[in-house]
Amino acid sequence: MAAFDKVKSGIPSADQLLDHIRMGDNVVWSVSNLDEFRFFALPFVEQAIEDGRNLIYMRFANHEPILTPREGLKIYEFDPDKGFEAFTVDIYNRITAEGKDAFYVFDSLSSLQSVWYTDLMMGNFFRVTCPYLFRLDTAAYFPVIRGRHSFHAIAQIRDTTQLFLDVYSNSHIYLHPLKVWNRYSTKMFMVHACTKEERDFHPVTGGVELSRYYQLLEEESATTQDQNYDSYDRFFTLEKLEYQHGTFSSDTEQQILESTMTKDPHLQKMVKQYFKPNDYFKLRDRMIGSGAIGGKACGMLLARKIIHSNIPEYIQYHEPHDSFYIGSDVFYTYIVSNDCWETRISQRTDEEYFKS
Repeated sequence: MAAFDKVKSGIPSADQLLDHIRMGDNVVWSVSNLDEFRFFALPFVEQAIEDGRNLIYMRFANHEPILTPREGLKIYEFDPDKGFEAFTVDIYNRITAEGKDAFYVFDSLSSLQSVWYTDLMMGNFFRVTCPYLFRLDTAAYFPVIRGRHSFHAIAQIRDTTQLFLDVYSNSHIYLHPLKVWNRYSTKMFMVHACTKEERDFHPVTGGVELSRYYQLLEEESATTQDQNYDSYDRFFTLEKLEYQHGTFSSDTEQQILESTMTKDPHLQKMVKQYFKPNDYFKLRDRMIGSGAIGGKACGMLLARKIIHSNIPEYIQYHEPHDSFYIGSDVFYTYIVSNDCWETRISQRTDEEYFKS
């Protein structure tokens, strides 16, 4: 198919509302829960199978599967615990192998925050994956859980994608397009509603219906986290406050170790032996950005703590500790923001390694 050709979403009224999904579109669904995403993803899948599309489910999250095995659906599993670069390259290589005109359903982008402990890297993953899908004239669905991520991360996703759609639900499904790239109608950006059974979307115009919708928004906003900060910063702020009240759990320590210092079990054991809670918070105060500080920095900090604990008579020979640390996420963000990601990937192949 040609770029920007219309395809069916499986919900005719949604096609009419959005002037269809187009080849090249990445569609991000901002939802309260994954059932709201399934409401749109399942008809998309059924329609794609009926139309004989090359349909792929990209499975990488620990939530319940969005799709189950069926004829006409390929399912590929990926491991985000391998780290941002390895995971993103695996996804990139699979997209390359599937080629043009493929149809995709992805697991929740929000699950990547849980693995990588930061909204920033979730946004970076989307910023490198979405444009590549666009160039291959694919159609792809992505869910993201509303209210869980920083405004900055959501802005990155919204700026990159072709469609960004807000979904709310109670007895009805409410669909509010926030971005629809390269097409427009007089009613496209209004709130639309339908029943879960009929799936026949219509603009919400009546006062009573609008008030019910806004009440739904208010109820959800009451439970929303502070989105002015990255989840990484929110985590440290919350745990520091709890520590000041006498609480510092082993789970908190483990998350700090894995996200900031090291994933090596032996090194983690040594850090836990010599570090006190306040040492972790002092480290965070001297970090620029988020992510791991690197093995050398971690080793030097651990060596310093060992000396202070085991041979304190040598402390007088130490210079005052005045180091600052640049988190690994800053490096990847620099690569992504300067459009160097595909160059970096090409350097990993025999054919392109140091090719001028």
